[in-house]
Amino acid sequence: MKTTLKKTMAALSAAAVVAASAAVMAVPTSAAGVSLTMGSKTLTLAELKAANYQVTLPIGVTDSINSVGFGVTLGEGLTYVDLEASVKKATCLAATNDAGNFVFAPFAYATVPLKAVSGQIAAITVEVSKDAKAGDTYTLSIDGKDSDGVETSYKNGETGDSGVPGGGAGTITIVEDPTEPTTEATTAAPTATPVAATTTTAKVATPTKPAKSTSSPKTGDALPVAGVAVAVAVIGGVALVAKKRK
Repeated sequence: MKTTLKKTMAALSAAAVVAASAAVMAVPTSAAGVSLTMGSKTLTLAELKAANYQVTLPIGVTDSINSVGFGVTLGEGLTYVDLEASVKKATCLAATNDAGNFVFAPFAYATVPLKAVSGQIAAITVEVSKDAKAGDTYTLSIDGKDSDGVETSYKNGETGDSGVPGGGAGTITIVEDPTEPTTEATTAAPTATPVAATTTTAKVATPTKPAKSTSSPKTGDALPVAGVAVAVAVIGGVALVAKKRK
């Protein structure tokens, strides 16, 4: 299978070079670097299951190119599903190994008039292990090498730049499904039943009028005011008479 894969990659690389060579002639090597990038994604276990355990990530370049060959190594728990170009009229044919954990793909974009592209150039779809659980992270690495470690190169037909692209890595992270906050029922405090106030009416004793005395005041009893006045007048009269007699 390794020989078959190597032949397939060689054929794909040749096809890509032919497509790009129509617009890119003699291309000098440039010190300016271009790197390959792999996207990352975070999703919940429920989202992963809803997608049938398949996740698609973008593949890009950090500067403008017309062609580049790249290899993607899938970490444990990932299996290759598909890879296609994200640029209209570009070609990107992928070949995988038997284990399905390595993919090589030459990318070529040759238009008339010639125009280089940058940013996302392709998208890869992988299948995550069905044993995945929240907290798991899966890694994909990308570089400009084939399955034998042979370096490939990128080319920019507009500027004439070329060189070996740098690599990068991306991740697929599984997180916990969000939980809805538990709403506790609010129990109202029991309402006290008002107790009617007991009104006690105090009975006021009706004053009893003193009974009129029918007896004459005894010696030593206080005389009424009117009696005192009469007594004073009588004494005064007696004194006056006694004075005249003298």
